[in-house]
Amino acid sequence: MPYQYDFVDVNLRKQTYPQIFVTLNGFADGLDACKEYNENRPEHIYAGQRFRDHVVGMKELSIGADRGDTLLQQQRQAIRDLAELEMHSSVSYMKTIAIHKKDPTILHILNLPVKEMHQKSAKKSQSPHQVEIRLELKRIRNESGAITIIGTHVRNGGPYFINLCKGEPTSEESWYNPGGHYNNCSKIVQRNLEPANKYYVGMRSDRPEGLGPWSQPASIIVL
Repeated sequence: MPYQYDFVDVNLRKQTYPQIFVTLNGFADGLDACKEYNENRPEHIYAGQRFRDHVVGMKELSIGADRGDTLLQQQRQAIRDLAELEMHSSVSYMKTIAIHKKDPTILHILNLPVKEMHQKSAKKSQSPHQVEIRLELKRIRNESGAITIIGTHVRNGGPYFINLCKGEPTSEESWYNPGGHYNNCSKIVQRNLEPANKYYVGMRSDRPEGLGPWSQPASIIVL
């Protein structure tokens, strides 16, 4: 059914600038991780770096815009409007890939919010271990080789465990489990990672009634 390919929410008007920065960076990571998206991609459909560049531009303008400079506010809004337009194009292109492959789950890789109507129905119809987890990764200030893993899931959805991959995941063997289960997925600190390396993180629930689905991998360069 068509609605199966229209569940990601590209209406980001309610997001603050810090929130849109996180969304665009996660979106860029998702695009980079999709081989089908980047193979034979038309010139007018942009790679993930384009959206990171938009974030950098908006952050530079935010220094003055947040102090009330009207001109900088307008320039920052113009970049945001362009980023959202280009995001629509990229999502539409990803939908054509998903439809061609008859696999709407491909769209999960975009790291975009799920439309509210689907989110509510999913919570009613699925038990906690069936609901996919969404991840965000952050570096820990002044602590080398450490990150914070932030997951969003339904209430009482744990316990959880994570898998890590140093560098691009090329196969199942690329991943490893650092050990341990976590009762809450909202803030997990992972230390002893090798600095100057890109890590991917996946998470799933591990409940008595069964394993939940793996989250879409999130990535970060560890400092």
